[in-house]
Amino acid sequence: MNKINTIGKYDVYKLNKKTAIAHAKTIARLADSIPLVNYTEKKILAESKLSRIFHGKWEHSLVVFDQDKPIAVIIGYEREKENNDQYPQNSIYISELAVDENYQRQGLARELVKMFLDFNKSFLHIDGDLQFSIQTNSADWNQHVINLYKSFGFKQIAAKKYDNRTDVVLKLKPN
Repeated sequence: MNKINTIGKYDVYKLNKKTAIAHAKTIARLADSIPLVNYTEKKILAESKLSRIFHGKWEHSLVVFDQDKPIAVIIGYEREKENNDQYPQNSIYISELAVDENYQRQGLARELVKMFLDFNKSFLHIDGDLQFSIQTNSADWNQHVINLYKSFGFKQIAAKKYDNRTDVVLKLKPN
């Protein structure tokens, strides 16, 4: 594994495919704590979904370990622009951010997002001006997550409706 930094006493690594395979069950359980979505090991290891390719997923994602146990993860990839209001430009898309419930309220999510933004300075597979995007539930109970991203400068650009929820799409253009 390629250690890139620490958050307090926890080590942060690039989430390469080998590490993801070795810890897929734990990472899926972490991601499955995100409400109203269902994660499996297969979904965590997926490199595409329908026609969308997750460009650079194993180059952009990070995982936090306490000893040999994954306790937090941020999964991102290069997302190609789509012909819609939600994703009109290429971006590095944060698809999952999850922290083990026993490690929450320690600032891990905030530090992990900061590290992710610092770690990912350019596109590796697609072209365009660098920007980040995230999609998250718009419900009141998720306002702390929206506020976390807004504290980094993310701005809401769109909403996306599903049968069971409405998500907001947030975008950040780094300076």
